[in-house]
Amino acid sequence: MDNIARSVLNNKIDSLKATYFQDSLDKIFLTIYGDDFTRIKQKQDKGSDGILNGDTIIAAYAPEKYTLADFKKKVGADYESYKKNWKSTHPEWLVVCNLEMTSSMKKFVNSLKPDSKTMCIESLIELIRTQTWTKKKMIFQSLDMPDTYLSNDLLSVVIDDILNISDSVKTIQPYEKPLYIEDKVKLNLKSDQVDLFLDEYEEYLTLFSSIKAVVKDHDPNSVQALRSKIRVTYLGLSGDFSNKIQIMCETLCGVKINDDIYCYHMRAVVVYFFEQCLFGIKTPAEAV
Repeated sequence: MDNIARSVLNNKIDSLKATYFQDSLDKIFLTIYGDDFTRIKQKQDKGSDGILNGDTIIAAYAPEKYTLADFKKKVGADYESYKKNWKSTHPEWLVVCNLEMTSSMKKFVNSLKPDSKTMCIESLIELIRTQTWTKKKMIFQSLDMPDTYLSNDLLSVVIDDILNISDSVKTIQPYEKPLYIEDKVKLNLKSDQVDLFLDEYEEYLTLFSSIKAVVKDHDPNSVQALRSKIRVTYLGLSGDFSNKIQIMCETLCGVKINDDIYCYHMRAVVVYFFEQCLFGIKTPAEAV
């Protein structure tokens, strides 16, 4: 995540207090770990704010106002409940808080259980950062945060990823004349595919200004390599236009093919360059 998205996420997590933090932590961990995370009803937790990987009991801490004395009181009580109700069957104990973990806090947790683990706000944000874009979007939505904060960051990553696999540099002059997209689509797709593609194109239009801005931020050599990679990939494929587009997107996505949000933005970039006359059959006006 870029600095803006990271800062917004930090502020959101920092604003969550008491049970609101625990509820949000449940949503985050369910998104990341799925069935490996078990929610525990707050009134019946017996010292557990959730179970991770079947062997780790979570203790969440997010006070209205932090003091070391309050931290020791709350976490100390959680540990006593954990020791009484969970320790014999769940040997691992993790303390998660929505603030920075000071050395005094860490020392206290270790005094209760030397092999315990802690997760501060920075560690939690870093954990979220390493997830797929699909999961990051789900987490932002679950926290009632606009996922638009991720959009420019994701588009930049998509374009950089294409550049990183660039293996050919050919001079491709940017086409600056206006395009007549409906005519262009009809030339390249079968009649029963036109309306669906145009609907898809209209949806991607909301991202085109961001794509243009991200591309503009790259140096000319990088933009040339980007355009070359997309064009060479397309020309190396066989089949009709629709199949070529699909296979090209899958090829460019690489190991991130299972990340739906990443793939969506990759396809938006590919369609953007189709509109820019980088590949496909040109209309008579474009061919002039």
